[in-house]
Amino acid sequence: MGKILICFLFLFFISIHKIDSILTFRHYNIQISNHLAGNKQLMINCRSGKDKGTKVEFLPVNDVWTIKFIVYPRTLIWCNLWMGPNYVHHVRFNAFLGKESFIHDICGGRKPNVCFWQAQEDGIYVRNNAAGTFKLMYKWDTINKLESSFQ
Repeated sequence: MGKILICFLFLFFISIHKIDSILTFRHYNIQISNHLAGNKQLMINCRSGKDKGTKVEFLPVNDVWTIKFIVYPRTLIWCNLWMGPNYVHHVRFNAFLGKESFIHDICGGRKPNVCFWQAQEDGIYVRNNAAGTFKLMYKWDTINKLESSFQ
């Protein structure tokens, strides 16, 4: 009985990585690209749950930053982006939610297992993987607006 249970569990965990209909325990990526005008750098900091988060990154124009992770139940990764050179324009957004609806509706599917975000002058866009199109999701905020919302 014990051998059968071990074989079943082994096959189950292997199949999780192979079957597209199961989201949990899949490898996934978030990519953020800098398409700002005027050679502006993009400052990035992302966090997941109680995690300390990534170190602050400064992304040059036309470059892509990637974070790789495994999806667990209730996975949430949010990011803060600031537009250079003076970094007064900011946006905070959920870059990934471990829900099928988020992956399908926001990222446009699981192929190629990436949720691709692009910073542009007017805001943050997400790429629909299936269609290859970009949709404006978040507009830049200014630091003054953010400070007044915390008072």
